[in-house]
Amino acid sequence: MSQSPSGILQSVRYAIRWNMLQTENKEDLRDLLYLCTTCNSCVLRCKAKATAVPILDAIQAGRKLLRELMIGPLPAQRKPLKDIYGSGNPYGGSPQTRLDWLGDLAVKRLPRDTAEVLYFVGCTTAYDYKLHSLARNLVSLLQALKVDFGVLENEECCGEPARRLGDEALFYEMATRNIDHFRKSGIKTIITTSPHCFSTFRNEYPSLGKEYQVLHYTQFLADVLKKNTPRFKEASPRTVTYHDPCYLGKHNQVVEPPREILRMIPGLNLVEMPMTREDSLCCGGGGGRMYAEIEDDPRLSHTRVHQALDVGADILITACPWCHTMLTNAVQDLDLETKIKVMDVADILKKSLEDAG
Repeated sequence: MSQSPSGILQSVRYAIRWNMLQTENKEDLRDLLYLCTTCNSCVLRCKAKATAVPILDAIQAGRKLLRELMIGPLPAQRKPLKDIYGSGNPYGGSPQTRLDWLGDLAVKRLPRDTAEVLYFVGCTTAYDYKLHSLARNLVSLLQALKVDFGVLENEECCGEPARRLGDEALFYEMATRNIDHFRKSGIKTIITTSPHCFSTFRNEYPSLGKEYQVLHYTQFLADVLKKNTPRFKEASPRTVTYHDPCYLGKHNQVVEPPREILRMIPGLNLVEMPMTREDSLCCGGGGGRMYAEIEDDPRLSHTRVHQALDVGADILITACPWCHTMLTNAVQDLDLETKIKVMDVADILKKSLEDAG
């Protein structure tokens, strides 16, 4: 089968036409559709040359069909769906431990308390202990900037993994529950750690209920920092490069706010890699691939780390928990931990500000 946009569209068309029950290549089609990272590059490149082909809509429709016929998703991707059903998150983590990342930080808990801004932490940041510092650093930044915010006392998955894996019923269930949480909390603005939560709330929730102002945390912080001149610590020179997450840049055109923040930090020399902004190279973790071991050769994340090294960067910065995980694993796989470090925008900003603790 061709992996070009037209080839995938033809595959999906024939799958629907023959209802998948009369083809001998059910697993081939499943693998083709579920190996896609849904990064949106194919749509943007097609749009640049002619009228954009809605290839991601076709892939999503195909995944939905495969899920309904019990053919998809990939075997390794079935457990996350089961865990969302049972635990409200794709990792099977206990709901009672979801706020353990807070530690001793005092933060408003909604809807028990009230606040205008909701910080939606997201499943990966909440349950991956390696990313707890990211959430804690962002909380410290928001507190230092005197933002009236809180976190959900009973936060659950935004539903994005369920939809990407083709389980529409589960997506609607999670979306309905979250909208109810938002309504009870009385919030006006939602800020997220994950570009995937951000894109889902911004683009997929409005048709289901009340609209909220939805911002990725880099957008929110960039705006606040422009209005409040921050005090930075004495900086040592560092060369950094920024990796654009697909669901921030290629899906939602949020490319400047993270760079604006990095340019504010004294001592940082921001250099650009090949393939940036809306032409960014995917880390390889989107579209449900975080939940399955995909043996690309070379791996997208490995290529990205080499691109960062080639432009002389000491630090590879991103603004997505999945990108952070994929790129960190790549640095370890390549045994380059003495050459380059992966950090999040919130992490490097927190370390640079005088009054962020």
